[in-house]
Amino acid sequence: MFILKNEIQFDSAHYLSGYDGKCSNLHGHRYRLIVKVSSEMLHETGQLRGMVEDFTDIKNVLKTIDALFDHKLILEDNEDGRAVASQLNILPNDFDILFVPYRPTVEEMARHIFQLIKETGIHVCEVELFETPTNSCIYRENC
Repeated sequence: MFILKNEIQFDSAHYLSGYDGKCSNLHGHRYRLIVKVSSEMLHETGQLRGMVEDFTDIKNVLKTIDALFDHKLILEDNEDGRAVASQLNILPNDFDILFVPYRPTVEEMARHIFQLIKETGIHVCEVELFETPTNSCIYRENC
């Protein structure tokens, strides 16, 4: 098995609707995303001969992930998330809000990012998303 690894970092804020604890406040993280791409075999012909995948293609997909999440406020697309967004809209700044169909926990975000990469055709087998230097979630399939 061959496994390629690449990573990016991005900054985002989120709000955990319905959470009762220290993280119930709107807060931010410097996320670190590690992506692993795997294959049992290397390409045998063409430009990718001897490779699992072109690192440039992986990096381009990660740039798309970065553009989606970096410096965004991530809110669940529900009544609470819409209420938070509505309150922010009265302030003089334009907030770049990303509404997602799930509670934006590190677990759900890791699964979402995995699916986004998978949809590009890259054979992703694992993503690890850190929300702090010591707390992360690993989501994997097909490793």
